[in-house]
Amino acid sequence: MTLSVAREDSVIPVSVDISFTTFIYVTKMRVNIKVCALLLMSVAATLIAAGKSAWRDGADSRRADYIFLEAQRQLALDHTDAYYELIRRAYELNPSESSVGHDLGFYMMMLGQGDKAMTEDGLALLQKHFDAHPDDYYGSILYGTMCERLGEGERALGVWEKLHDIFPQKTDVSMRLADAYLSRTADTVAQNKARNLISSIQKAEGPQLQLTARKVLSYINSRDTVSAVSEVNKLVEETPRSAESRVYAGDLFLSLGENDKALEAYNNACEVDPSSGLAYYKRAVYYHQTGDSAAYDREVFRALELPDLELDTKLEILTGYVKEQYADSLMQPRINELFGKLVDMYPHEPSVHDLYSSYFVAVDDYKSAAEQQEYVIDTDLHNQDRWRGLMSLYFTAREYDKATDAGERALQLFPDSEIFSLLTGEAASLAGDTAKAVVYLDRCIAMDSIDVTISSQAYTAKGDILYKGGDVDGAIALYEKAMEIDPTNSMAMNNCAYFMACEGMDLDRAAELSRRSLNLDPDNESSLDTYAWIMFKKGDYKEAKSFIDKAMELTSEPSAELYQHMGDIYFMCGEPDRALEFWKSAAELDPDDELLQRKIKHKTYFYK
Repeated sequence: MTLSVAREDSVIPVSVDISFTTFIYVTKMRVNIKVCALLLMSVAATLIAAGKSAWRDGADSRRADYIFLEAQRQLALDHTDAYYELIRRAYELNPSESSVGHDLGFYMMMLGQGDKAMTEDGLALLQKHFDAHPDDYYGSILYGTMCERLGEGERALGVWEKLHDIFPQKTDVSMRLADAYLSRTADTVAQNKARNLISSIQKAEGPQLQLTARKVLSYINSRDTVSAVSEVNKLVEETPRSAESRVYAGDLFLSLGENDKALEAYNNACEVDPSSGLAYYKRAVYYHQTGDSAAYDREVFRALELPDLELDTKLEILTGYVKEQYADSLMQPRINELFGKLVDMYPHEPSVHDLYSSYFVAVDDYKSAAEQQEYVIDTDLHNQDRWRGLMSLYFTAREYDKATDAGERALQLFPDSEIFSLLTGEAASLAGDTAKAVVYLDRCIAMDSIDVTISSQAYTAKGDILYKGGDVDGAIALYEKAMEIDPTNSMAMNNCAYFMACEGMDLDRAAELSRRSLNLDPDNESSLDTYAWIMFKKGDYKEAKSFIDKAMELTSEPSAELYQHMGDIYFMCGEPDRALEFWKSAAELDPDDELLQRKIKHKTYFYK
């Protein structure tokens, strides 16, 4: 159960939550007492039973107790399914035992998330137990918390008020009740009650930031900013060595538009604790929010250079700076300078290189991002996810030689990895090293992976290689094998359909495969282009134009092939001028295509 607290960087309390693990813990605590009692009651009942009739009358109750005990044993073994069935049966046999109903109710709420009826039934069981035994501290806490989670604020308030009457000395209950009053923002009476509760806790426990934050919130809700400021000033006086208190004061002043006082508070926080990352971070944010970009820039540099400032804090400050500035190309040299300073200070810290790599990804510099990951790989050689990430960056950067090298290094560490065999083969193929590509793809195929996706992709990649080498029949056979292994491999369907169309082979079968590919991935520009080209080959130019237009619409970087297809289709649709424009665009990307040059020269379509 998480107690609602005020964050150091906010005036707003954090919400309450509870986990299933916490429920198990609380249930076991409550059960230990109940189990002992039930054992004694069971023995006593056996000894003092007056006759068979009395024994029969209590049979269901005794069976319920035994089943309850078995449910707890299953719970201790983490057999939660068995626990639920048993606890439900125990309650059916003895519905007057509200504590069993309580446990059943909570479990129903956990199972019934999204099921309104089941959730309401579970909450009703919790309420039944609360009404019967409000002094069950843990059970009542759980019920109140669930009411809050379901937005039942009034019911929750009633729970906390009742609990506070029973346990007036329990700080946890007082805090929850105060938070419930605070949530009634327009109710001045409730805000006053919250302040009184918080004051009583302060008297018992002394000055605390989270308590002051709640009190300040109550004054803000009551529109009494003078008292809010007075409360914060009091906290600062009572905690003279706390940078966090001064940071909180700065936040309050900033929210009230008192910028000079806010800056003074942040400066004091930095003086009180020169190692406080929070203080430097807040002061930097202050300069940014007030539009002083030069001071913001200076503050970030100063913070990063502080030797006593924790690395995590420096990374937090730099992350905020990068998010604000990375879109401005003029600021990129400055950002690189900052990262350079941090790398010099922490050359072997993976988190620094990870953040630098993320920055390069944000500005579409995938080659530099990969270079930063190379530093991280050296410190984390056996992390397969990092190797895959590195290869992905090299693929995106079109550094296929480096992707191949990374894959081969990964395979030295993970020789039985199907995925690295596949990725290395694909990288080698894109790098133009067909022989090496076939070796790694065959290696992947021979592993006969239980992951059909990997095997199917390996057959597809090898099919591409065979087609480029002129072995059309061999390529088609491999595509068919890939689709047999994985019927959802849209790439195998698309490639097989396209090459069949290019070769004039069974256009009906090609159209069928292309449609299946589009059903799986309807917005894939390559698949749209394929279907358009098949329709062109079949002479259905209107249909071809519809699909080629959509392919062009979805493509950020059209290829020479796509432009040429656009030209051919538009020419056959009676738009020769538009066709010529597309052919010229294709020629800019592929000036060595002789057929394309003939189309442009003669302003007409040629089959060959």
